[in-house]
Amino acid sequence: MPINESEFNKSTRPPSILLLEFLSANYRNAYSLDELAEVMSSQDMSKQDLEKLLDALEYGGHVKLRVIDGKTYYKHSEIGGLKLI
Repeated sequence: MPINESEFNKSTRPPSILLLEFLSANYRNAYSLDELAEVMSSQDMSKQDLEKLLDALEYGGHVKLRVIDGKTYYKHSEIGGLKLI
């Protein structure tokens, strides 16, 4: 059964979308897992779940990761100069 726009707008957004929106808005910066865990703290996600989500987004081409001095950083990916979100 379909729902109306008001009901649709009451829904919560998936953590993956919230994370991509944050990374897209801050596309010039790269963030560590700890920094992103702080950003996503309202989502009640463990660091392990967040890392799995980031790995999936990296596999899908939405996020780039680099290891610098033994620490992993994540950044929004761009394709052809266009932001994905």
